[in-house]
Amino acid sequence: MNNRITIKSDRLLAVEGKDECNFFKAMLQYEKINNIQVIDIGGKDKFKIELSLLLNLEGFSEVHTLGFVRDAEENQADSAFSSICSVLNKNRLPAPKTINSINNEQNIKVGVFIMPNNIDKGMLEDLCIESVKANPVFECVNQYIECCLLRFPENEKNINLSKAKIQTYLAVKNPIVNSLGLAAAKGYWDFSEKCFSEIRKFICNLFWSDAPINAPLKQN
Repeated sequence: MNNRITIKSDRLLAVEGKDECNFFKAMLQYEKINNIQVIDIGGKDKFKIELSLLLNLEGFSEVHTLGFVRDAEENQADSAFSSICSVLNKNRLPAPKTINSINNEQNIKVGVFIMPNNIDKGMLEDLCIESVKANPVFECVNQYIECCLLRFPENEKNINLSKAKIQTYLAVKNPIVNSLGLAAAKGYWDFSEKCFSEIRKFICNLFWSDAPINAPLKQN
């Protein structure tokens, strides 16, 4: 988290990095939810330290809604959820009692979402891949990655497949963008796809609880 950051809203969404910031700014705009400050924590491993810094920033006492989104990575979502709840408890903030729930029992409303779907291991990239995997072009992406892996030396085969697939998919878009977040800003991820329904519901319930979801969800 940038140490020069200032709190400009009473509704905050803390995410892992700049890419996630751009992604969620695009989603909030899609849902027509305004005046949310999206904060780059700087990585999942920094939540513990950066949350404490966030709490001490001038203006935090006025915050009434606080959301967290982080990747499950190699573990199931429960593990990442427990990690964030532990940090919240240590900082005397209300933590959601269960995954995919929001704690609004105190003066501050707190919610936690674990990518990609509050259940499985993985990351935001996996959610975006899910939204485009039915596109015939994505089969070309898979074939390209498989071809590369067959030809890589053994010491170069340990790659992040999800990130590699995202970068390959975006490399043939027009205009080309080099990150998942910028792709969201360009509208390359269709937020009406069913796979985005849970994160959209989380965002709406946390920041705009009495509002309908902006666009109908695809059912296939």
